[in-house]
Amino acid sequence: MLGKIAVFTLLLGLFGQEVQSAKTDDMECGAFDEDQMLKQGSFAIPTEHQWVVRIVYGKGFEGSIRDNGCLGVLISKRTVLAPAHCFVQYNGVAEAFSVHLGVHNKSAPIGVPVCESDGYCTRPVQEIKLAEVAIHPEYDSRTLKNCLAVLTLQRDAKIYPNVMPICMPPPNLVNETLVGQTFVVAGLRVFEDLRLKTWVNTLSRSFCQSKVKTLVTSSNTVCGYHTKPEAYYIGAPLVGMQKKGPTTQNYYLVGFMIDWRWENNRIMSSFLAIQNYLDFIQQNSNSLIVRS
Repeated sequence: MLGKIAVFTLLLGLFGQEVQSAKTDDMECGAFDEDQMLKQGSFAIPTEHQWVVRIVYGKGFEGSIRDNGCLGVLISKRTVLAPAHCFVQYNGVAEAFSVHLGVHNKSAPIGVPVCESDGYCTRPVQEIKLAEVAIHPEYDSRTLKNCLAVLTLQRDAKIYPNVMPICMPPPNLVNETLVGQTFVVAGLRVFEDLRLKTWVNTLSRSFCQSKVKTLVTSSNTVCGYHTKPEAYYIGAPLVGMQKKGPTTQNYYLVGFMIDWRWENNRIMSSFLAIQNYLDFIQQNSNSLIVRS
């Protein structure tokens, strides 16, 4: 087993005109809505990819890793995965302050309800301090090999339509190749305020290196081009779609971004593939969610 299965109930008692997902019944992780998935607009609505987490340093400062931002991914009520180089920087000590959950607009105030000009209203962003940062013992800061940190929150996240964990990889997909597939990356962007999603077509490591030699890759990464030329903060989660028969039932976590580069007006990114780290994640997590 990849961890104990925990069931979370999605709360729908929202204020005002806050957006709700159309298919949230008993969806404890990785909420999937086909209509939302097919719509590729200029942003992802608040009830899409609700597992995106913003890392916060020193009472509100977002940090200095690659264009002033790092993201993580919520995998249970109290556990977040993120790149190790968002924490181990100059003195060899893992440092961070808190996380923000439910961020749709990176410029919006924290802790208050927000209504955007596009008509979407969202619950207040949750800020939760970190209790522990567990860095993978074989992390190499020079090469970014094994670039994984498991963050433990001081309290449980409150699960709402704009905050939800992502499902972990199902057992039948853990050993499948990640090359030559289409996944989705979502997160906060470097140059825009609103969260976005983008298709990613994965390629072989050798091909990526032949195109962008400076892109950080390793045997435990997967790389590929974004279909939209949008730059995301480091740590943006890469997710796949898990099917049950002919129906897609949820998203599951494939990895998270550890590096990206421009290449001929396109963006190529490298993602740490978490299928290689499930034992370490389980040892440092509580109540991982796997949907069979």
